[in-house]
Amino acid sequence: MKKLKVLFFSLGIFLLGTKTGTANFINANPSNYTTFISSLVAGDTLYLAAGTYTNNLTLNNLNGTALAPIVIMGSPNLYSTIFNAQSCCNTVSITKCSYIVIKKLQLNGLNQPVDAVKGEGTYGNFAHHITIEYLNIINYGNNQQIVGISTKCHAWDWIIRKNRIIGAGTGMYLGNSNGDRPFVNGIIENNFISNTIGYNIEIKHQSDTVRSKFTGTAINGKTIIRNNVFCKELNAATGGNARPNLLVGGFPLTGFGLNDYYDIYGNFFYQNPTEALFQGTGNIILYENIFVNHVDPAGYRAVYITPQNGVQPQNIKVFHNTMWAVNSSGGMRLFNANTSYTQHCYSNAVFAPSPITNFANMVDNITDTYANAGVHVISPTTNIATLNLYPKSGQLTGTLTPGSVFMPYTNWDKDFNNTLYNWIYRGAYSGCCTNPGWQLQLDTMVVASVSTTAISELQNDNQFLIYPNPTENYLIIITNQHSEISLFNSLGILVKDYSFDSEKSKIDLKGLAAGIYFIQVRTGNNTLVKKIIKQ
Repeated sequence: MKKLKVLFFSLGIFLLGTKTGTANFINANPSNYTTFISSLVAGDTLYLAAGTYTNNLTLNNLNGTALAPIVIMGSPNLYSTIFNAQSCCNTVSITKCSYIVIKKLQLNGLNQPVDAVKGEGTYGNFAHHITIEYLNIINYGNNQQIVGISTKCHAWDWIIRKNRIIGAGTGMYLGNSNGDRPFVNGIIENNFISNTIGYNIEIKHQSDTVRSKFTGTAINGKTIIRNNVFCKELNAATGGNARPNLLVGGFPLTGFGLNDYYDIYGNFFYQNPTEALFQGTGNIILYENIFVNHVDPAGYRAVYITPQNGVQPQNIKVFHNTMWAVNSSGGMRLFNANTSYTQHCYSNAVFAPSPITNFANMVDNITDTYANAGVHVISPTTNIATLNLYPKSGQLTGTLTPGSVFMPYTNWDKDFNNTLYNWIYRGAYSGCCTNPGWQLQLDTMVVASVSTTAISELQNDNQFLIYPNPTENYLIIITNQHSEISLFNSLGILVKDYSFDSEKSKIDLKGLAAGIYFIQVRTGNNTLVKKIIKQ
């Protein structure tokens, strides 16, 4: 197996069969990668070896297909393929591209006034079916207008997942400021966006008629925002430049997009000293989220659903959220909604001043003060290492809440841990006493699991089981065949390689310092990278 691995990486180019024909696997490095970019075709993979790249990644008129996307990927040693920003242009520039996957890169802005990833806003441009995953985006904080991931063109069917954006001017800015270049049918999941000057994410409003320009936007759809961690604890702008962690703008009031909605669930919103944790308008389904704010931005509610750019709140469904916020202006507030629609606020647990206001249709919410949260949940503490908002025994329950109105939505019957929701509970969690899921923290979420002691992921039709996680002394790794395993520290530096012939492997971690590590498991042609916490 090791000989095959060496051969694989020593080849410059070799061919792989695909369903659509023959595709190239291109092994490139900092000195030659630009020579391959313009000739990439459907099914090609451009593998960028570990190293520092001092030119940009400029993608123009590259188009894969649904079955054979163009893949541009860095080393499996996470964040060891590094692009340093240049002052001339955006680090990853996308123009008239489709079916592109960009993954496993570190983008270092070096405080240059450029964006990290941008669907360019040049006239007639588009970018669709773009997947951005496992990027580490740092040092793009030259000013508030500098963005980690941006679309300024018509953009549809983007997947933005498992990225880390730290200290940018704005984490993601999707759509154009005047509403003429919409972001449509996106999936934004499992990202960690922290300490941005402005928004962690803003999705801009969409003007009437703009959805008719391209067939890909001339549809009715939804944008999913799930399982992300939003934090503005540090570095936030103040005064007129203050921004929420997440802001979502309204959809067109006529034509295509009229019935679009935001499906926002399973996110952790943490800290905003200068603005709201969430603000939005239009059609919003907001559920199974956790909102925490220990600072009181004067004049700002924690969650504020209010008109913006001429669009009133319309179809609003807020249910099964947990909020613990000190905001003196209020917890959840609905303002000036369109009364042609019904706005629902069901089964939330809110511990804040003026917990819920202006919803005419409120059912089975439990509210209390910020100071009294400890009556209801296990550990309401300002130390995030011990924060636990899971219900205490006998708390946050009541009669069975009617849930049929929420059934059309993606994860309506699950809780924050992605376990089946028992509708006698209130708030983001269903259950009591011992939280079996992900501990609240400032990092990307693991794929939702019912257990913290065994996390499984399905990838390339093979299942890998890794447990316990977190761990003190050892890891058990179960695969369905011979495996090669590498352990890396949080900087992507190799700690040790292992090779196992048995399906069950045990790795001793007793001599390692506590912290975050990454385990890479290779079986045949399949690879899984999983974050491990050593306690």
